[in-house]
Amino acid sequence: MMYPGKSISFLMLIAFLAVLPGCGGSSLPPGATGTVRGKVTYNGEPVPEGCAVVFMRDDDGLMGIGAVGANGEYLLRMRDGLKIVVGVYRVCVTPPNPAANLDQDEIMKLGQEGKLPDPATVKEVPTKYRSPEESNLIYDVQPGSNTFDIDMKD
Repeated sequence: MMYPGKSISFLMLIAFLAVLPGCGGSSLPPGATGTVRGKVTYNGEPVPEGCAVVFMRDDDGLMGIGAVGANGEYLLRMRDGLKIVVGVYRVCVTPPNPAANLDQDEIMKLGQEGKLPDPATVKEVPTKYRSPEESNLIYDVQPGSNTFDIDMKD
């Protein structure tokens, strides 16, 4: 079980690592695969660009992550590509990191001044959706093409 403060930090780290080429290992475990895409909204409006959708399997910790674009759409990626191992996943949405466009010196300076932007202030991603344990979002990935739209409410 994750503690509330740590789950947000953990998921922000996972979202950051998802944008690195080749992260997460070399290949998928054996088994059927599919693809997952969808749109993430908050009260019917697209969430901010830079949010991430995280799929996590309970039985083995396997993860897929999709970066959210300007229109709220995402395409899930797992390890070395777009294929996702079929199965049941817990799903959460992480807010964008407001410091993502800052260089390391700016981040350090803002941190020392207590002015570093806090992802917790992103109202378009309610707190309950930021953790796979609390979101109550579950999706069963099937072979082939899958669509999973998420409309978050307060």
